[in-house]
Amino acid sequence: MIDKAVRPEIRSMTRPRHGGDVWNDLSVKDYSSNINPFGPPSMLGQYISEAAIDLHCYPDDSCTQLKDAIASHYETNVENIIVGAGSSELIRLFAEVFISRGDRVVMPSPTFSEYGFGCNLMGAELIEYTLPREQNFDLNVTDLSNQLSGAKAVYVCNPNNPTGRMTDKNDILRLIEEAARKETLVFLDETLLELSSRSSELSLVSEVENYENLFIIRSFTKSFAMPGIRVGYGFGSKEMINYLEAGRLTWNLGIIEQRVAIRLIEEEQDHVAAAVNMLDEEKLRMHSKVERLMGEVPMPDSYFFFAPLNHLGISSSEFRSAMLRHGVLVRDCSSFGNICSQYTRFCIKTPDKNDEFLDALSRAIDDIGEGRL
Repeated sequence: MIDKAVRPEIRSMTRPRHGGDVWNDLSVKDYSSNINPFGPPSMLGQYISEAAIDLHCYPDDSCTQLKDAIASHYETNVENIIVGAGSSELIRLFAEVFISRGDRVVMPSPTFSEYGFGCNLMGAELIEYTLPREQNFDLNVTDLSNQLSGAKAVYVCNPNNPTGRMTDKNDILRLIEEAARKETLVFLDETLLELSSRSSELSLVSEVENYENLFIIRSFTKSFAMPGIRVGYGFGSKEMINYLEAGRLTWNLGIIEQRVAIRLIEEEQDHVAAAVNMLDEEKLRMHSKVERLMGEVPMPDSYFFFAPLNHLGISSSEFRSAMLRHGVLVRDCSSFGNICSQYTRFCIKTPDKNDEFLDALSRAIDDIGEGRL
């Protein structure tokens, strides 16, 4: 009976895989997830305690004060903002509101798997645009634009996950304009820009009123290193936000999430800025040392490495196992598709933690060379 009752899209669905899966063994050092290397702000525990005194009340369903704080920080209008239980809720919500069965959706590959998962759930037809490996997976906006005829939406992640490549603002604007001519929506994920020194240069948040087909997501997860508290937010035209608000889950953010997020965005920007400065310096130092051990590795645009494993002659899953033998978790990129089966992803942290990573990497490579996998 249940087999007949379930929607056909669900029958063949498999859940996306992600990094950061160390909750069952906290002794493992996690380099698979890209979050603020300084960890959460030192005041986070106090913010949570102070926010918890009114849990007998329902939360504000409209998240008015949090939207005010976000609007002030980004110098935009409250009417252009929606908040969600992490950016993952907004990824799903966008598909639920705008994608119907049979709609064509253009999806770069490789990229974050939740986009495709949400669209598949709604019965979309995914049109895969393969990012060119020979060009370090840089996004060619002209080529991508040529795929948009008849498409309901196109997804772009900047910087892209897992490759870490960034696309210039003017190039994305060209894509949005071409998409508008073809009546295609543009979903732009800027969550990984939060810890980049180029965030203000590349962000298109200020453009959402100019393009009714543009929706942008950001998140507190990366910048404040708090994936255990789910707070994300998005920007779009007033009309787009109205439709998304109509379809979202009631009380999607609790009192703690709302009040903690307000304190963070208003009082902890120095914490984020310090991490950005440190990451820029460590990226340069790490790159030369990683290349010495792994062979040629592209300099990342962002604050994590997407490194080929062909020099070591092993797969992404084998490399993950080799690093785990030395207490370090890296991202098995095979979940991003076969094109990534011989790549690994690992983040940049503080200097001392990066030295620990490099030591584990050196020992793992010795094991690989001696056949001890």
